[in-house]
Amino acid sequence: MFKNASLPISFGLLVMASAVCAQESNTPILAQIAEEGQSDGPDVRDQASAAPNEKSAEDLARELSNPNSPLASLTFKQTYTSFDGDLPGAGDQSSNVSLFQPVFPFPLGDSGDTNLFIRPAFAYVWRQPVYDPVTSKFSNKSGWADVGFDVAVGRTLDDGLVVVGGVQGTIPTNTDVSGGQWRLGPEFVVAKIGQKGFWAAFPSHQWDIGGDNYDYSTSGLELFGGIYLPNAWTISTDSKWSYDWVNDQATIPINLTVRKVVKFGKLPLSFQAGIDYYVESNDDFGQDWAINFSVAPVVPNFIYNAIRR
Repeated sequence: MFKNASLPISFGLLVMASAVCAQESNTPILAQIAEEGQSDGPDVRDQASAAPNEKSAEDLARELSNPNSPLASLTFKQTYTSFDGDLPGAGDQSSNVSLFQPVFPFPLGDSGDTNLFIRPAFAYVWRQPVYDPVTSKFSNKSGWADVGFDVAVGRTLDDGLVVVGGVQGTIPTNTDVSGGQWRLGPEFVVAKIGQKGFWAAFPSHQWDIGGDNYDYSTSGLELFGGIYLPNAWTISTDSKWSYDWVNDQATIPINLTVRKVVKFGKLPLSFQAGIDYYVESNDDFGQDWAINFSVAPVVPNFIYNAIRR
């Protein structure tokens, strides 16, 4: 079965990021954003439609860490994963996946603290090893992976705490690397962003609701936190843990990620690189380590602008 590579957590960085945010809790970035959305300030709908090149690279680096940010972006990500396990030849296997995820938030109301998110993710698998128990050998498959998506509403509270709730799901593509199922379940995010760092927790779950006839019930827990550095650098950790209730299998990685926001002319770009090591995965055949690189142009929210007209 195809396993998505994930970004894991480094506990030391998460603890440091939490401490930094606690020190800065009296003047959080999100509280400033919320204040700007009050009736005596600019309309958040104008902020959402404004060109992102009007912001500094440092401001963009902070806003991109906010799960309730009104910024629109286009993420292009490449992930290489190495596998290991008890199956013959498992340690020689690897996968290569390209992902594209557009994010175009829709501000709700004039206060600036509530946004609607509809975020699809499209991935093409260039190489995915699949084990054949008859021949006791692996073969490589390729094709469009199942389309992941979520629909959620985020809100920034008066104290700068961010909460996001919604549903996430999976649409099967029925290719050689597809799970062949429709899946759906809840998601929730709680986050805090300070002047010097941030932390957040993102639990979720999905069940099979149609398609191929096998049971699927998997919980996810993404924990992430980071520290803002000078010149629009961010060092962070991001872990997407999962637990397969049907097969009683946990997948737990650790991660280190570095991000840099730059401006090429008027176009802001976020460059990111991460490395992951899996401390827990399937003993027979599971992820061992992974590296990923991504670039995300921060663009005007032209979809929201078109709707407003």
